[in-house]
Amino acid sequence: MKLQIYYTVNTGLYLWNGRSGLLIDALHGGKRVGFSDTPQKYIRMMRRKEQFFGQANDLLFTHTHEDHYDGELVKEFLALNPDCLIYGPGLDRSKVQSVLLEKGVLRIRMRDYIIYAFTTEHDGKKFAGEPHYSYLICSGEQSLWVSGDAVLYPELFDQVRGVSPDVRIDAAFVMIYQLGSRLGREFLRRLSPERLYLYHLPYPEDDVFHYCRMAEDTAARCGQEGLSVRKLSADTFL
Repeated sequence: MKLQIYYTVNTGLYLWNGRSGLLIDALHGGKRVGFSDTPQKYIRMMRRKEQFFGQANDLLFTHTHEDHYDGELVKEFLALNPDCLIYGPGLDRSKVQSVLLEKGVLRIRMRDYIIYAFTTEHDGKKFAGEPHYSYLICSGEQSLWVSGDAVLYPELFDQVRGVSPDVRIDAAFVMIYQLGSRLGREFLRRLSPERLYLYHLPYPEDDVFHYCRMAEDTAARCGQEGLSVRKLSADTFL
């Protein structure tokens, strides 16, 4: 089955491969820092186990900043789904199988997904040293790159190709500052995904820092340089 991808808001993604699901950065706060909280409609779905929350799902996080992770929501999800696996910096409390491939690179398995976790640097000087992973997620013959808030640089591509030399990247998810960086754009050109998505955006009513406008401008500039980027809209299947 072709991998289904649903974008919620901020960096929230839901993957479904026909057998199991993966919620990535999808239980979060964020309104206090200019992004969006997890919408009440998804919280109700979680509590009632409706729609995609009714499937066998695991949790994956790039890091634990509030616009990516809400500890209380995660605690509630785990209580409702005791067989759920969870993985992320400092969050590997469940029995996730992991193998250290090289310094800063792990391979983990979460049900039907093979995931490569790359230790990356969080963008911004004030977040220096903040534990952060970016992920290459493989399901069958499909692969996705999830950047989170990482600083992207061309040499990171060598690590990606080192662990999976023949993989084709079907889709990559990046945020404004990665696209605004010359080194970030060079990484993405080398990664050469089939589709490039701009995410990490709040709902318009929460957008006090005008990220959505910045995203439009950034995507347009990238297009002028031959780097085709689609800005995502919240609550949509891709």
